[in-house]
Amino acid sequence: MSKSAMRGGAVPIGIDAELTALLEREEFGILPIGTADAAMRLMYPQPAPYQHSPAAWIQDVLGEFVWSKQEEICQSVVDNKITMVKACHGPGKSFIAARIGAWWLNVHKLGDAFLVSTAPSWPQVQAILWREMRRAHRLGNLPGRITLDCHWHMGEGRSEEELIGMGRKPADYDEHAFQGLHARFILIILDEACGIPVPLWNAVKTLATNDNARILGIGNPDDPGSEFAHMCKPGSGANVISISAFDSPNFTGEYVPDEVAENLVTPGWVEDRRKDWGEGSPLYVSKVLAEFPDVTDEYLISPSLIQTGLQLDLPGVEKGRYGADIARFGQNKSVVYRNRGGQIRFVDAWALMDTMKTTGRIVDIVSKHHRANPVPVTVDATGVGGGVVDSLKEQEFNVTPFEGASRAWRPDKFINRRSEAWWTFRVMLEAGEIDLDPTDETLLAQLQSVKWWINSAGKIQVEPKEDMMERGIASPDYADAAVLSTVHNTPLTVQMVEGSVAQDLLQKVM
Repeated sequence: MSKSAMRGGAVPIGIDAELTALLEREEFGILPIGTADAAMRLMYPQPAPYQHSPAAWIQDVLGEFVWSKQEEICQSVVDNKITMVKACHGPGKSFIAARIGAWWLNVHKLGDAFLVSTAPSWPQVQAILWREMRRAHRLGNLPGRITLDCHWHMGEGRSEEELIGMGRKPADYDEHAFQGLHARFILIILDEACGIPVPLWNAVKTLATNDNARILGIGNPDDPGSEFAHMCKPGSGANVISISAFDSPNFTGEYVPDEVAENLVTPGWVEDRRKDWGEGSPLYVSKVLAEFPDVTDEYLISPSLIQTGLQLDLPGVEKGRYGADIARFGQNKSVVYRNRGGQIRFVDAWALMDTMKTTGRIVDIVSKHHRANPVPVTVDATGVGGGVVDSLKEQEFNVTPFEGASRAWRPDKFINRRSEAWWTFRVMLEAGEIDLDPTDETLLAQLQSVKWWINSAGKIQVEPKEDMMERGIASPDYADAAVLSTVHNTPLTVQMVEGSVAQDLLQKVM
């Protein structure tokens, strides 16, 4: 054997087996059977069999199926320092991100590898990605333990354990969040990457300094102004993968087991979104086509404002106010939202009811509260809504009528009351006073689908429902109800963000 081999260099094929046999020959009696073999494995460790094959590891170790786009993501993490995945709704993106994280920690030697993940909110860290991590841990009977605070510890015993993976909370969003986290092989996963702020992206980039580091960003391409969108552009250094709904096996016919197909986006879901949102709506472009929407200034509420509302976490403990948009018959719906100190949440929706039945439905909602401490409700009094208002007043409920075509509180700035109410809602989003529900996709779609302009008299006008329906966009019944939940019977004062478009327009400095 050469001196270089004895110092730890590569052992030529056959030499290790030859040396082992020699040392264990019975007549020499030098070592017990098996000792030399163990020593050779320690001195000359072979690469882990799945180190370059995460998809095979998922299939063989966890016993789970990986379809073609998921396999492409797996291989990209092996081959590329940075992988960005802009994906539609429901392609199994958090599933594959979690499996890649588990693979990473189990094919590298303990102490060499570290995983850190984050997402826009703590529930997204804990209940989505790390829920999937725990499933992978259980399915593969993997070593170590995962705690409820999203820490993966591995080692022989509690006293010898080492922290090898962790999920970061939103409170850690600053450029110093990841200081001190170092490893030979480090993987950073950014789940729901579109909602992650720039400071955290900067912190991530400070971690991935060596050639073995990997960054995986994955999410819906909702906001064209986000850092995720920037990272998905040419020249960012990232390998970018797109997964449209039409790439799903449920559209292409690619074979997947039935239990996998049931968890992927379906043609029925896409058709429902086409009808509800319209093919040109920003949310359809993002959630179905997996592209960043080309949103211009003609839209009242931008994706970045939506992200502001999604990232806000208000307590929602105030009595608040209901908002009710009223429809009679046809495709439109009557919808009720509740606003509790800026926390806007869906309550109920129904269609094909006359005004008496609609009144009864609203009475059922507001009657849940004691008459001595009623929750007020703002009702769209236009058209058939007027009868609902009259009936509620007759029953002595605390109701505020709203007529969108009526005179604005500030007639010098707005063409009508509806435009003023929608504009105020936008200002509240800018000011960080609106908490939106990330699961309420209908509301998020409708809020982003409304246009605005300045008319010939220099007044702000928000697009009427009829104009939206003419261009193939569904009537924004959910969004109107959400806006109405912020409307009082007196002008609402909101502290506007310095230098915002809303402030500049109202001060006529644009």
